[in-house]
Amino acid sequence: MTVRALETPEVLRRADELARIYQRAFGYSDERRDHFRDTRLAYLPLYDGALTLGAFDGTDLVGFVYGFDYQPGHWWPQQVGPALADAGHAGWTDDAFELNELEVLPEHQGRGHGTALLRELLSRVAHRHTLLSTTADPGDRAKVLYRRLGFVDLVPGFRYAGVAEPANIMGRRRAG
Repeated sequence: MTVRALETPEVLRRADELARIYQRAFGYSDERRDHFRDTRLAYLPLYDGALTLGAFDGTDLVGFVYGFDYQPGHWWPQQVGPALADAGHAGWTDDAFELNELEVLPEHQGRGHGTALLRELLSRVAHRHTLLSTTADPGDRAKVLYRRLGFVDLVPGFRYAGVAEPANIMGRRRAG
């Protein structure tokens, strides 16, 4: 398995492939897959500091991670920023990177691909803080990975507007 950067033109060329990984990792519908491809991937070039990495098994893309600079005017920061401030964590939004997605195909999970992707991303991000959202499910395997690599719960049980299921907002401070 290898991990390498995917520059924006390659992300856009591989948008269908990335969207299928996203769909399979979560078991989402074709509609949700297409929405991810047509919005989140298509708009990636508009985000400051965008960074995308892919995990490859030979020549096959089996996982990816991406994120960008935390930008207060964007949707996610508008959602989580007030909740972080209310929880006494407003400082976490200073010099922050927003880890947006980390997905690995189900048949490749448990092989260290997610760990390798996240470690490489964290080694490349110069920001003091990295923020992410994950499920509030205590059995979520992703939380085990995040905690193992230094992430802590900042806002457990967070509720996005219009979303029934709670989420956890997590953060990691850069060492040193």
